[in-house]
Amino acid sequence: MSSPAVQLLETLLQHKKFAGTLARPREATRVAASGIDALDQRIGGGWPLGAISEVVGARSSGCTRVLVSTLTRATAEGQVVALVDALDRFDARSAADLGLDLTRVLWIRGAPITIETARPAVIDHAIRQAVRAFDLVIRAGGFAVVALDLGDIPPRRLQALPAVTWLRLAHANEGRDTAGLLTSEEPMGRSARGVSVQIAAEPCWTGSSAQSRRVSGFTPILTPRWAGRLAVEGSRQVRSEKLKARR
Repeated sequence: MSSPAVQLLETLLQHKKFAGTLARPREATRVAASGIDALDQRIGGGWPLGAISEVVGARSSGCTRVLVSTLTRATAEGQVVALVDALDRFDARSAADLGLDLTRVLWIRGAPITIETARPAVIDHAIRQAVRAFDLVIRAGGFAVVALDLGDIPPRRLQALPAVTWLRLAHANEGRDTAGLLTSEEPMGRSARGVSVQIAAEPCWTGSSAQSRRVSGFTPILTPRWAGRLAVEGSRQVRSEKLKARR
């Protein structure tokens, strides 16, 4: 039990409408599982609800597989999900073969743009439209997962967006029962409570000699970059230890 002095101070703060400055017991973070056990174990059970998380990696690194796995897990639990497909690249048939229930997916398809030949103004317009759709779906509510796929868009085009864009999206999803998920080649807009996962593909080789060695496929490597405040503090500690080692 709090001491009389602490109770008096809390009463005064509440009377002056400063109750929001009082520390509250930390609630367990509610999450939406990705469906990949190894990833869920490293990010605290899944993507935090009420936050914006991101999966970043180069083309063919495995980002789409993580995205589809997350959507599949949610639909398997009877949830409804939404996917904003900025460039209309989503392969619905392959996703269905992996178990995604398409009847529970709101698929918002952007313009089918060829990035290599499209004018910057056309790409920027497609990005704005996709971000706007993502914002509207989150505000509508009722979706377990809302994903925005910007995977094939050059990072420099995404960096041209105002920083307030991601703050607005994080604010829109705050307190909701929705996991916001972004996919791109580089980090974009993870919110304070969200997580960021870097995916890289490691080649798998076959053959017993140098002449017979062949690439048989790729194994995705999942690396949480930031996972809330604790992970940020942890990364700072690692950097500090590296600096000490150099000295």
